[in-house]
Amino acid sequence: MGDESRSAFERFLHGQLRPLAKKVVHRALVPPEVLRPIYAAIFETHWTAREVAEWAERSLLATPVFLAKCAKHGERIAIDRIPYLTAPCHIELGDDVRFSGQINIKPVSSRHPKLLIGNGVFVGHNTTFDVASSITLGNFVSIGSQSYIADTEGHSHYDPQKPIWEVPAGDNDISPVVLEDGVQVGKHCTILKGVRVGARSVLGAGSVLRTSVPPDSIVMGNPARVVKRIVNENAP
Repeated sequence: MGDESRSAFERFLHGQLRPLAKKVVHRALVPPEVLRPIYAAIFETHWTAREVAEWAERSLLATPVFLAKCAKHGERIAIDRIPYLTAPCHIELGDDVRFSGQINIKPVSSRHPKLLIGNGVFVGHNTTFDVASSITLGNFVSIGSQSYIADTEGHSHYDPQKPIWEVPAGDNDISPVVLEDGVQVGKHCTILKGVRVGARSVLGAGSVLRTSVPPDSIVMGNPARVVKRIVNENAP
């Protein structure tokens, strides 16, 4: 009897209440003409409050806190949120640097990692720098959101009989990464150890770059490859 009652209730729930709930959940108030100025004012108030809150977090908290951790920095720097920094790292910033949203910096504490960022650099939300030796971004580099740049494999492959956290990366597992001036990195890109990206090159979204590429290259794919060369009109 209990099972039959529960089954009947479930049929009622899915047959009657669920469609009704969907109609209620997906229905929104359309403001009548007389209330539109009020809702418009609410929108403007909400927008202004959000912008003020974001300005305060960026200008009064995140930027000065992060600059205090940098070895050197220039002027006109804007850091939206305090970066997620897991260990000490030598960080240098040029002028006109912008970190959009949350940035992750994961140095290898047992070494002397360096993150060197030039002038006019933009780094998109949720970009991660995994640095054991050095990662260098030249002037006017831009990096799309959700990208990952690492100069290390993070661990050694020489002892598969131990947990991964007990086999740290050795010298052969680490090699510096350099993005030369004017490089543009699309969203969701991965740049691995030892890669040097030539000046003014462009990485298409989602690219996984394992080898160095020359200047003025358009790079796409996984593994990424040069698909086109850019004609540099400023070249002599």
